[in-house]
Amino acid sequence: MQSGKLISIGVWMMIVFNLLLSFGAVWSLQRIDPEIQRIYQRNVVSLDACEKMLLALAEPAVDQQKFLNALQAAENNITEAGERETVLQIKTLADRINSGATRDRSLLTKEIIKLTNFNKRAIIESALQAQKMRRAGAWGLVFMTSFFFALALYFKRRLHRSLLMPLEEISAVMESRLQGDKFRRCNPAQMPPDMKKLFASINKLLDDLRKNQ
Repeated sequence: MQSGKLISIGVWMMIVFNLLLSFGAVWSLQRIDPEIQRIYQRNVVSLDACEKMLLALAEPAVDQQKFLNALQAAENNITEAGERETVLQIKTLADRINSGATRDRSLLTKEIIKLTNFNKRAIIESALQAQKMRRAGAWGLVFMTSFFFALALYFKRRLHRSLLMPLEEISAVMESRLQGDKFRRCNPAQMPPDMKKLFASINKLLDDLRKNQ
């Protein structure tokens, strides 16, 4: 029957809708994960190296080994425009820090801070990109939900016309029959074909009952 098919379609719609929402949410979150990983690999490592270099410089006697290890880590993780030139400048100034020249240490500190700024800006840009991805994913879910909401409204109207209205009509006719009205019949106008056949069978049954009484 058409009504049975309509109910089956509605059930499958709900299943598909829930699956799509689940996959959509997972997909949206997975798009952000690589950006977070990118921030760590490209920028957090460099910021950590800069922090260690500054800590080494903060000591009265610079711990050269710690400073050079941190500098090597920064050099191995050059990812942003301008970082390479800054790292080379830091290496040049670092060669003179043993002389105890205050000005060289001050310039070196400024170059390290400059290196941190490159990575801070990159983190901000990556965070903004992640926000755009999150918003795009959220709007995608909103669009999907709106689409299925409209589809559900359409299905509700079809279900009301194809099943609920016919059941109400049958119920009203049976109620009239129980109250003694032998002439009321189901009205098949504007009903689906399968319901028209059912109404015709009910009306024939009622006609036969009236004739036999």
